Parts: sequence; C-alpha cells; structure tokens
Amino acid sequence: MVKAIFFDIDGTLRDFTEKGISTSTRNAICLARQSGIRCFVATGRHILEIQEENLLDDLLFDGYVLLNGNLCMDARHRILYENPIPVSQIETMLNLEKELGFALLFMEREAMYVSRVTPLLEELQKQIGTAVPPVEPHMSRGLSHSVYQMIPYADNQTLDYVISRLPLCNATRWHEGGAFDITAKGGDKCLGIRKVMEYYGYAREEIGAVGDGYNDIPMLQYAGIGVAMGNGNEEVKAVADFVTKDIKEDGLLYAVLHLMQ
Repeated sequence: MVKAIFFDIDGTLRDFTEKGISTSTRNAICLARQSGIRCFVATGRHILEIQEENLLDDLLFDGYVLLNGNLCMDARHRILYENPIPVSQIETMLNLEKELGFALLFMEREAMYVSRVTPLLEELQKQIGTAVPPVEPHMSRGLSHSVYQMIPYADNQTLDYVISRLPLCNATRWHEGGAFDITAKGGDKCLGIRKVMEYYGYAREEIGAVGDGYNDIPMLQYAGIGVAMGNGNEEVKAVADFVTKDIKEDGLLYAVLHLMQ
C-alpha cells in the first residue's frame, strides 16, 4: 500500500504555461491526503521560487525535497537533510564564470542570486515561469555560505566544458539546452527521497513518485511505483511503471488514483 507520494512541480503539479494549480490537481492532492497518504514535493526548485512565485497556491504538503534532493525540509521548513557543494568546486565555478563570461546562479538555503543577466538566462527563466533572481555583485560570498545548487547559463559546448572541470559535482539536465543544475556528487532526488523516508520510517515499496522531466528519472526508478506524466519526456516514460495522461487531461488526478489502488 502506498503511504507517501513524491511529486515534481513543473509539468506535474502545475503546467509550465499556466499560473497556479488546476482544480483537478488540487482535488488529487486533497483526495490523497484524505486517504491518509502523505504528500511531498520533489523538485529542482528553491523554496523561495515556490513561495515568491506562488507556484503551489495554498496547497499543503508534508515536506519538500528541494534542489534535486540536496536540501530537504519538513512542512515547517526544518532541515531534514542537506548536501552542500564542496567549496573547491564553487571556487572552480567562479573562475570559469570569469573566464568564459556566462551567467551563473547560486542557490543557498535562504537566498538565490545571479552573477549577471543575459538574454539566455531571461529566456530560460521565462520558459519556466520564474522571475530573474537579483544580481549579486560579490558572487564570492558563495565561498563562505553553503551553496546547494549552481546553474550556469551557456551554450551546450561551454556547459560540457564546465562540467568536465567539476569532478565532485553532478550535472542534471532540466532543459533541452542552455543550462544544467549542478549539485554535489551523489545527490539527486532519489537520495533526498531516501532521507525523507528514513525520517518518516517508510519502506521503498510504500512510496510512489510522479514526474515528467529528466531529473525525475532517478526517483521514478527508485520508488515502489514510478508514474510518468503523459506530457513527459520519452526517456522518463520508458523507466516508469505507469504512464498517466497529459497534465492538461487531468493526468495528475489519474496518477493519484492509480497509486491509491
């Protein structure tokens, strides 16, 4: 029996092209919670984005697996697990940013900021419905503050070079091109979910996971039941135990109903 479900946000709980949460998705989460199933968010996003952009409206969740599993919180935003990027890798990234001139985003626990604003950064932020973070003139603050995720915005050739210079980091693709989520090696949504499971005492077969993007693949493979959205990437669908309908066709509701069975 499924006792907990982990949900991606973009393309799963909410449509990229629309603000707010649909009535169908809202009903799905309420139905799960009324049935005694705990509901968690598992996303590459920062808690500030979720709050300031009102991405989830007033929906209540039991916890948050943030920044691709590298910062996990309970419903009151108390930290359950954290996996900051090694300072040596942050230093290397800062040197690469100066050398190659790309825009760089740092995400700390309570702050997110960019080195500069470029057309590529603006375009990709627009595509995910999120405002451009504030510019930080002193990016070196990342050397003295815990950074959990870095995002360089550049052409794919530059990104490949950047990744090759960061052996202690993971690079997760969330877009077809132009940016990567870079986190400490070993951290992903799957690890974050495991840490939450340990805290609440869940077994692997007692959890479900629902997602649509490349960074959802590890959690769908790990969960007792992994569900891919009908609007998801083909690689995501290939690893899922069940493929639900498109988000525009009440796909999240059908996913929850399947997991409740």
